[in-house]
Amino acid sequence: MVSEILKVDHVSFSYQDLPVLKDICFKFYPGRFYGILGPNGSGKSTLLDILLGFKTPEKGNVFLFKKHIKQIKKSEIGKKISYVPQSFTFNFPFSVDEIVTMGRYPYIKRFSLPTRRDLEIVEQIQREIDIFKFKHRLITELSGGERQRVMIARALAQDTPIFLLDEPTSNLDVKHSLRILESFKKRVINNNRTVICVFHNINEALFFCDELIFLKNGEIIVGGPTVEVISEDILEQIFEVEVMLRFEEKLNCYQVIFTNRRYKYEKKK
Repeated sequence: MVSEILKVDHVSFSYQDLPVLKDICFKFYPGRFYGILGPNGSGKSTLLDILLGFKTPEKGNVFLFKKHIKQIKKSEIGKKISYVPQSFTFNFPFSVDEIVTMGRYPYIKRFSLPTRRDLEIVEQIQREIDIFKFKHRLITELSGGERQRVMIARALAQDTPIFLLDEPTSNLDVKHSLRILESFKKRVINNNRTVICVFHNINEALFFCDELIFLKNGEIIVGGPTVEVISEDILEQIFEVEVMLRFEEKLNCYQVIFTNRRYKYEKKK
């Protein structure tokens, strides 16, 4: 039986007196693409911070490869988890090439230079994510979407067993959104990696994810294989709007249309 590589065990967390996560339990396995969905303020980003060890839960524990995450050195976590945050700032004008190469730092000995293999990985990722053409430009000169692709490339260059992504395609056009999600899906299928991704676009999640976790008010409402947990009732309960859900044979997955059917819109004459 395949063992979990990341486990959230009865985790609760609050900001001051405001509960954000309540008794969260879930196990993540290799070779699976997980989507975390929910309305604003449901605790999605906070959950990722706890999985990374950035925040300490008030109750409960997080285990990474069966070891408590607080017992693992940050340098070792960097070899096991890559992270793409929802927002980021750059205080120094690093080049694109320098930032993507930072993804190799967990494997480079102190005071050493990147190896030829490190540089080959960096170039391959830059081409895959379509940023090679501006590898020498400064990050401060790029658009929001271009910066986001650079951060994603850095995470891919890190080449860890687990990828944590917080709305990684929020600033991207359709072409690059699909290209990047396909890159992560390929690693799930071919390299047995685990992807845990907060999604804003529910149809992307339905297409790419093996399992979904729906959060609302800091609680897991439902979680499990996508085809088993997805329903109009669940979507309406989570997002408080009416939906239409249908199976698209060409995509081999469900897709959703959000619509408040009680409202009628008539074209002005």
